[in-house]
Amino acid sequence: MRRESGVGGERRGQVFRERGRHDGQAAVDHAPLERQACLRFQRVLTPRIFNGYGTTEAFWNTFLRPADLPEHAGSAGRACTDDDVAVVRATDDGMTLVARDGAEIGEVVVRSVKSGYAYVNNLAEQAQRFRRGWLYTGDLATWDAGEYVTIVGRKDDMIISGGENVHPSQVEEVLNEHRAVRDSAVVGLPDPRWGELVVAYVVPADDSLTAAECEKHCQTHPMLAGYKRPRAYRFVAKLPLTATGKKMHYQLRDMAVADGEAGLLIRL
Repeated sequence: MRRESGVGGERRGQVFRERGRHDGQAAVDHAPLERQACLRFQRVLTPRIFNGYGTTEAFWNTFLRPADLPEHAGSAGRACTDDDVAVVRATDDGMTLVARDGAEIGEVVVRSVKSGYAYVNNLAEQAQRFRRGWLYTGDLATWDAGEYVTIVGRKDDMIISGGENVHPSQVEEVLNEHRAVRDSAVVGLPDPRWGELVVAYVVPADDSLTAAECEKHCQTHPMLAGYKRPRAYRFVAKLPLTATGKKMHYQLRDMAVADGEAGLLIRL
């Protein structure tokens, strides 16, 4: 929960902007930057990459600096000035921190002078999100011994397949490393055997891309467990996004149901 100085931006879609060639810096605001994208920006643009993560309710809350790279590429950095940030298991009797081991997953909570502490005409949501002076963001993450926070997804986007938790952002990051994938989004489809089936919507960068190629890529990737692999695919021209570029997983969940009924999913 260390406080450190920095600047950043809200969570909500990724926006890249170059600060100008006079100082050779670049900042990515609004969302954690995927590891491979961060390293590519360093290689192609400038070693001085900055990334901010936060919430609409509390503005930016963590910051990743050039000195943190490349070791911590893919993380959202550490707490900013005037912010306390922690990763917790929410319990009725208080906050229990998850292990600082980079593996145990919990919810990101924030305490900040920048934060609001109420929702107008929505007391139920207010009671759920603002507790004991902390904002419960709904983002799931790990953190390590240095308190570097790595976002793995949203609580309401999590897929439970065969009794195992699957975080869409982890699968999407692996798929997006494929040279022929422009972007992807992963959702759960209700399934009588697995509870939920992992389904990937893929925007190809190459029209020759096949589901079999994606499956081979996922099977051989060292950072993706077998149970997290998509079991069905659909290739699309674009993904539904908010005005700020955030993937609309809830729309894709409805699409997956309709596509499954229409036989449009490529099942493996």
